[in-house]
Amino acid sequence: EGRFMLEASISEVTHVYLDINYQRAEFFLEPGVNYELNVRYHAGSQLASYFDRQGLEYDYLNQQPGDLNNNIWKFNSMYNRFIMEDFERIVTLHDKSLVSKFREAVRDTFGAQLQGYFGNYVTYKLADVEQFARLKGKNLLAEEYFTGKPILYGNVEYTYFFSQFFEKFLITSPDVITISDLIIAVNEKTDLDLLRDALEAVPYLSDPVFRELVLLHGLKELYHNGTFKKDRVLELIRRLKAETASPRHRNIAANLLTTLPRLSPGSAAPDIRLTLADGSGKQLHEIKGKPILLVFYRIGQKGMEREFDILSEMFSSYKAGLEIISISMDDEGGPAFSVFGAKYPWTFAHYGNRPEVYDRYNIRNLPLYVLINAEGNIAACPAPGPGDELEREVMKVMH
Repeated sequence: EGRFMLEASISEVTHVYLDINYQRAEFFLEPGVNYELNVRYHAGSQLASYFDRQGLEYDYLNQQPGDLNNNIWKFNSMYNRFIMEDFERIVTLHDKSLVSKFREAVRDTFGAQLQGYFGNYVTYKLADVEQFARLKGKNLLAEEYFTGKPILYGNVEYTYFFSQFFEKFLITSPDVITISDLIIAVNEKTDLDLLRDALEAVPYLSDPVFRELVLLHGLKELYHNGTFKKDRVLELIRRLKAETASPRHRNIAANLLTTLPRLSPGSAAPDIRLTLADGSGKQLHEIKGKPILLVFYRIGQKGMEREFDILSEMFSSYKAGLEIISISMDDEGGPAFSVFGAKYPWTFAHYGNRPEVYDRYNIRNLPLYVLINAEGNIAACPAPGPGDELEREVMKVMH
C-alpha cells in the first residue's frame, strides 16, 4: 500500500538518511520519538546519475514548530542567507561584528530552544565561521570550544568543526612533532607512546580522552598519506583499540580497521551483480581462475574509444590469462552493448542501475580501472589507465 515502518533503538540524537535509489533525505532522530513522513518518491529520477543525486522530497505529518528538525531547518535557512550576504566582509575584512550580530539574531529567534543538541549544533556551526574566516587564533578557538567541554561524538557540526580544526594536525605541527620524528615513530618504530607523548605537550590536549580522539583522527589521515606505511598505521590503530579505556574509541578504531583497508591491495574484491548483453545476470565472484580488469565507464566520455583501442592492443597479448569486463554506468545498457560490444573482444556488461556498485568500488570519477588477481583480491584500485604502466600491473598478477 505504499507504507513502511523503520524502527531503531537509539540512546542519543542521531543523524540519519533515507536513501531510495538515488534520492536521499537527511534528518535527525531523537530517542523515543515517532516520526510520520509523507515521502514523495519520483520514479522518473530513479536512473539519475550518482553524481547528480536527487533530494528525496518529504513532509513531516506530525512535526511541531519546536521540533529539532524544524529548528535545524529554520536555523540553516538563516545561516545560508547570512553567509551569502556577508561572506566577503567576513572573510576578507575579518569583520567580527557581523558574526556577533548574527548570533544575537539567532538568540532572538530561538531563545530557550538553544540548548541540548540544537544549541551545540548552532554553537559549532558558528565556531566554524570563526575558524574559516580566521576571526580567532587556533589556541583561542581550542580554549573556547574544546577545553573543558564534553566530546560531542554524535553532533554533526561538532565533528565537522573538530575535523577541520585538526586537519593534517600531525604532519603540519612541527612544534608538536617534526615530520622526521613522525616518520620514525610510524614507519620504523611503530611507537604509539611516542605519538601520545608528543600530543600530551600541547596545552589544549591535556584531557587524555580528547587527546586520544585527536590521535585516532591523525592516524586516519596518515593512512591516506603516501609517506607512511599503511600496515604500520593499521598496527598503531590496532594497538590503540586494544589499550583504550573508551568504548567509543574502541568502536572508532574497529571501524577504521575495517574501512581503511577496503579496496587496498590484498583485500577481497567486493562482489557485484552485472547485467550481460543477453539480459542475464552474473555475479563477479563467479568469474574465477584468471585476473580480471574491470573498466567502469560511460559511453559519451571523451577519449573512451581511444582508451579501448589501446586496451585492445594489450588484450591481444594477454587474453589467454586475463579477463576484461567493461561495465557501462550509463542509464541504459543497450547502447553500451551496441556501441562497443561488437567492436572489442572482451566482455561488456551493464551495472544494472544498482546504486551499491558505486559505493562498493568507491566510484567518484569515470573511467575507473580496477585490477583483481586470480584469487579474487584487489591488486590495484584504482589501476592505471591503458598504457605501459597498466601492462606492468597486469604482468604482476599473471601466473
